[in-house]
Amino acid sequence: MRKYYLDNLRWLIILILFPYHVLLMYSSIGSYYFHVANSSIANAFILTFAPWFMQLLFAIAGIATYYSLKRRDAKQYLKERVSKLLLPTVAGAILVIPVSVYFGFLYSGYTGSFPSLWLSIFSHPLENLANGIIVGPLWFLLYLFIISVVALPLIMKYKKGKWRIPLEKVTVPKLLLGIIPLTIGSFFLNLYPDKSIVQFLLLFLAGYFLLSDDSVQEKLEDKRWPLFISFVVLTVIYVVMALSILSSSGDAASAATSTLIISLFLMKLYANVILWLGVLGVMGMGKHYLEFKTPKTLYLSAASFPIYIFHIIWVNLFAYYIIGWVPSMMALQVILTMALSFVFTIATIEVVRRIKGVRFLFGIKG
Repeated sequence: MRKYYLDNLRWLIILILFPYHVLLMYSSIGSYYFHVANSSIANAFILTFAPWFMQLLFAIAGIATYYSLKRRDAKQYLKERVSKLLLPTVAGAILVIPVSVYFGFLYSGYTGSFPSLWLSIFSHPLENLANGIIVGPLWFLLYLFIISVVALPLIMKYKKGKWRIPLEKVTVPKLLLGIIPLTIGSFFLNLYPDKSIVQFLLLFLAGYFLLSDDSVQEKLEDKRWPLFISFVVLTVIYVVMALSILSSSGDAASAATSTLIISLFLMKLYANVILWLGVLGVMGMGKHYLEFKTPKTLYLSAASFPIYIFHIIWVNLFAYYIIGWVPSMMALQVILTMALSFVFTIATIEVVRRIKGVRFLFGIKG
């Protein structure tokens, strides 16, 4: 039986990327293609979602793998991962990301042509892969492909019945202990800035081995309010604390005092608590309130990965022009950029899905 609430959670999380990437332009947290201003509202939004929302996608992917391998063998699964993840990553890196980079460069004063920029990006592929220019937001698809391949041998061995996890003994308090390995894992193999592939692998495996079980999902649904309320309260405290640190240091990335370093370390530990509570709490709420389907939810579910791939072009394009058209009007800039980029992203998907060769490159079904 298909779990529609997982599909609904997936596309809802991906839609969050529209305000997330728009507000990154107005935030002093992390880096983006271009920086417009330092807004406490933008910082608060980023801090609210950054610890958990992309992480939840990896847990959902692990659950989806559990159901996928019920009807596919390992070879079929890998073939599907290549067509849905690896090929769109490569196509996006070549055809999509350079366009989004171009508008960021224009905002920063670049005066050259797009073909010149494209050639310069791929004339130094290793350097631009390391600094994130080639991959951009497609890091998620690349990470998920690598993790799927790495996890598959362990999963197939488990499927052969060599060992079993006593899922009937898994309780919510025991699940909460997952905070420990996730926190430890977050310090290793941050191949892309501040994104640990070890931690995402652990989330994927937790999705496959634990959260895919019906009885575990029912326990999360039963305890949804304590989990979710704890998650919300700790998130509010986290945001307030982080905003205080940012305001006192000006720029947390460049500050180097011992007190600030310790504070940031503790905040990282705290963020991992929020991460796991967010995964469990949002899943519990989703199972209870999002287990439904409509033509719109089915469409958004099918289009979720293409939305992820194409949205960044339109976010950057419209932001570049709108910021110039309505300067000093952040609220209007944000609203217009989000609305127009969403409409044009959907329009792009509808055009691409009608071109057989191109839709194959981006993993879109006709």
